[in-house]
Amino acid sequence: MAKMTKKIIFIISLIALFSASTVFTWILCRNNEDNDNAINEEITQIHEIQWGQDNIALFFENKRMDLSHPIYYDTNRYYLPASEIVTQLGGKTILKDDSVTLILGKRKRVIDLTKNTYLLNNQIVNLKKKVILMDNAVYISLLDFTKLFDLKVTWNTDAKSLSFYYNRDNTVSRQRPASGKPALVRLEDLCSSPFYLSSDSLEKLRIVSDYLYAENVPFHVTWIPRYIDPRPSSYSDIDISNQYSMANADFLYTLDYLIDRNGVIGLHGYTHQYGYTVSGNGYEFDRKKNTVNIPSSKVYAQERIDAAKFTAQRLDIPYTFFTVPHYSISTKQLLVVEANFDYIYEAYPRHLKRYLYKVKVVKDEDRNITYIPAPINFLNGSNDESNIINVAKNLDPHVLASFFYHPYLEFDNIALQRGKDGYPSCTYASDSTLHQLVDELKNKGYRFVKITELK
Repeated sequence: MAKMTKKIIFIISLIALFSASTVFTWILCRNNEDNDNAINEEITQIHEIQWGQDNIALFFENKRMDLSHPIYYDTNRYYLPASEIVTQLGGKTILKDDSVTLILGKRKRVIDLTKNTYLLNNQIVNLKKKVILMDNAVYISLLDFTKLFDLKVTWNTDAKSLSFYYNRDNTVSRQRPASGKPALVRLEDLCSSPFYLSSDSLEKLRIVSDYLYAENVPFHVTWIPRYIDPRPSSYSDIDISNQYSMANADFLYTLDYLIDRNGVIGLHGYTHQYGYTVSGNGYEFDRKKNTVNIPSSKVYAQERIDAAKFTAQRLDIPYTFFTVPHYSISTKQLLVVEANFDYIYEAYPRHLKRYLYKVKVVKDEDRNITYIPAPINFLNGSNDESNIINVAKNLDPHVLASFFYHPYLEFDNIALQRGKDGYPSCTYASDSTLHQLVDELKNKGYRFVKITELK
């Protein structure tokens, strides 16, 4: 009875917030779901995603827009009133039962509401999120809006503003070789730490992904879903799935952006720490030298994995693999990882030396579990950037050409610039470590692939 009362109170408050017509127009966006169960499910989802709004200033080609509709967010993912923006810019919106047409200058985009797609250069493009018809406006997620009209956006979390520009860059992705030995890139330890939550850091991270995209290099990202720093002097506990801020929204937008740039996301533990240790530095699973009393049970391991997966699912971030923090875990808890993931991006347990440098496939009833090492870094035994490049240059042909790299090491090689009208650009040193690694492996005839392409 108590649960039913809470549900009734929630529905009443929801209707008060958005109005009855808002709820119904939201529901219309679902595909062929017109029964009561679907409606109840949708309302429940609205509750779960922390729907809200914020006062964010929008600029287009350096001119501030005066919008009557608010910007909404769905668990830190922004939705923009695209129809009003288009109208203010002299464009046009045509709404039909199963489609929305947005015309802005020479750009005409017809969105199929039933399939959540649009046609661009004779290619079908999937929207990241469904179009929302609300408050007599067409709302589209920020990433989808920028892609629809080929826009660049800069974030200013201090001023709480988003600035849009027509993309003037001519980015052409190189053709990937049809054959060659596989090479793999993994960007390591991405998390919502105070360092990565700055607008400049996240912009530089997107620039790194732009470079890899232009080189047609698919890449992998080990993401730590929750950042914890328990030290009293710098205490932080940041979970972007349940804490709204513009900085968190910028981080989630960047995750979406990386995926759109051919990035593959993997879970790197849940917090990559335990007890008094800091995320990214600490251990999370049972190990031989367990100085912080990490639980050794399989139940604990499953709880951490469940928490990581739940966070990703709540944020609608697809994940493909798992990487154990510091590769440190007991055999018993590793079995839990195997039960949850088909791809484990690390070497097969190290007591079997022959699998340190090669892909290892483990049979588990009706499924395969693939271990993928990153031996270019491991063979070096050091994180020194120049030594990693030397290892790549002298790589044994029988060793998998796979490396991990902390993307912040590239940031000193990237200088952010703004034109007189604010247009964002940058200079990115062509001799950076990442450039050298990619060039070296390409020159050796390697072909960069995703872990799902390995055979």
